[in-house]
Order: sequence, then structure tokens, then C-alpha cells
Amino acid sequence: MKTSHKIVRKFLFLLVMAGSLIACEGVPDKTDDDGADYDGPPKQVISIQQAKTMYDSYTKRRVPIITDFEEAEDSTQEFHPTRYGQYTYETMKHYMDFIEDEAKMAKVEIKGLRFYFSNYPAEDGEGNAKYARHNSFFLLPTTDFNGKELGFFIRVDDNGNRTAVSVQDIVKRSNSKLRKRGNGTEQQGTPGFGSKMLLLNPVFQGGSGKDISLILNESALVPPPHGSDDFSGN
Repeated sequence: MKTSHKIVRKFLFLLVMAGSLIACEGVPDKTDDDGADYDGPPKQVISIQQAKTMYDSYTKRRVPIITDFEEAEDSTQEFHPTRYGQYTYETMKHYMDFIEDEAKMAKVEIKGLRFYFSNYPAEDGEGNAKYARHNSFFLLPTTDFNGKELGFFIRVDDNGNRTAVSVQDIVKRSNSKLRKRGNGTEQQGTPGFGSKMLLLNPVFQGGSGKDISLILNESALVPPPHGSDDFSGN
């Protein structure tokens, strides 16, 4: 009888062990892709209600001013101020890879991304006529320059070596050059982008002695064309 009990206990023990092994095989180990290091959303994430409140404030305090100004400039057509700009998710991933690679080759660390508000000129929309007179934005990465955080671009020398140069530096030098005449006197007026110093190559084509811009623009703006958005309720 005792022998029978021992056999049954051994059989049950082996059955439990086998079941445990099968169960373990059915549950894959956690990897980094499972979000094991996930520590919650960034502190800068806001609620939908706060976003809606801010959206409505812009609708009340900014949209009428922009509309009145632009329709006074050109009364032949209705003007619908820009409410948002959009990039595809793939474009943003591509952009982040691009600036990270350029920064690594220039041996600098990206500290942040600055979103600059901007406006397409009335004349030709700077190459995109459908956006003429409409607000937009562009992104500029920043890095550290002697303890000061500044936006930068990449300068490539004749040997292909990359160096980070502050946008502020080249703009200051360009402004100074445009203000001065041959006799050294100051020239009135706001400098434009006619200066060759500011004509950075948006895409590096190879070769030597080139500057590479890291500024991202050309998003899909709405409007134009006039359309609905997430917060208008239309």
C-alpha cells in the first residue's frame, strides 16, 4: 500500500513539473520592446480639457485679429487663419534620425527642439503659393555653445569634417554685413534673406565646403484648404 502511495505522489509531482514547464514555454520573456522600461507619460502632457480651453482662447483672441488684418489687406477673398500643421509620423522619425546622425558626426549633443512661429510671405509663399500670408512653424534643434543653448546647423569643410555652428552667429554676421555700406555707415531697414550667408543647403548633396540646414518646415497646414479639426466641433 505504501508503495502505491509513493508511486502516486511521484506521478503527481512529475505531472505538476511538466505542467509548469509547458506554462513557462507559453509565456515569452519580457524584452525592451515590451515596454519594460516605460515610466509613464512626460510631465508636459496636458489634458484634453486644457487643450480645448487653449484652442478656444486662440479662436477668441487671435483668429478675429488675423482675419480682419488679412481681409483688410486683400478684400477680394475670405481668409481662414491656420489652425494646425501636421507631419506624418514617418516624417518625424526620419527627421529625428537625420538630426541625431548629423549631431553625432559633428560630436555635439542635441539639447532640445525649438518651434518657431512663422508666416509665409504674401508675395509667393516662399515657394508655396497656397500658403501665402498663412502662419506656420518650423523646428530648429539646439545644442550647447559655451554654456549657452542655441539653435545650430552643420558646416562641412573641404575634408568632409562636420562642425556645429550656431544659427544666431551666422544671422548676426549677415545682419551686420547688410547694415554696413562701403564707407562703414549703417544702412536702415530690416535685412532680408538675400544674403548668400543665409542660403544654407537644405539637403547635403556631397562635395566640399557646404552648410547643412537642420530646420524642418513644409508641414501640411489647415487651413488652407479650409477644413475641420479636432477641437472645433465641426
